[in-house]
Amino acid sequence: MEKGSPQELEQRLALSRPEDTLRGFFFTGALEVVRGLDDDMALRRCIEAAGGSRFMAFFSYPVGALNRLLYAAAWVLSERHGGFEPAMQRLGHRVAPEYLESGAGRVLMMLAGGEPRRMLNGFPSAWRTSVRHGECSVRWTGPGSGVVVIKGSTLPCDYLVGAVQGLFETSQVADVKATGRQVSLSETEVEVSW
Repeated sequence: MEKGSPQELEQRLALSRPEDTLRGFFFTGALEVVRGLDDDMALRRCIEAAGGSRFMAFFSYPVGALNRLLYAAAWVLSERHGGFEPAMQRLGHRVAPEYLESGAGRVLMMLAGGEPRRMLNGFPSAWRTSVRHGECSVRWTGPGSGVVVIKGSTLPCDYLVGAVQGLFETSQVADVKATGRQVSLSETEVEVSW
């Protein structure tokens, strides 16, 4: 199965349960990236894929709807961003400012206190306040490196890599390198080092 294909999306949708939800700012971040293209037809396709254009930041919406939006947006953005994977990372990166402006994001920043290790330790709590499916944990691999392990979520690996990278870059806590490994369609590992 080809990465970024309609078949991959269908498999992700098949694994999603109705109770698997996440906050509206994931949708608004992705739609903002598409709005930046200034292409009304592309924006309409993405709004249709998402099931609407207005999302309240801290209301919960189905993860399946976000996956449909992410794939539609990444297909539209692929040409400009060098392919499906970089486009998906761009979409993930864009959710970081949305999250950090929220109350939960400000708490994460306060608890991190400018320390990358404490920031990474806060990711499981950040996940629980934003996502209502799956689980997030951190495994340390060295004094300046760790792995964010996300199980039970159908969000694409490249999207999650972009989100992790974006949280560090937007917060300016550390200059990090994030790379991902899709263990399965519902498990991702994001390696982070600084």
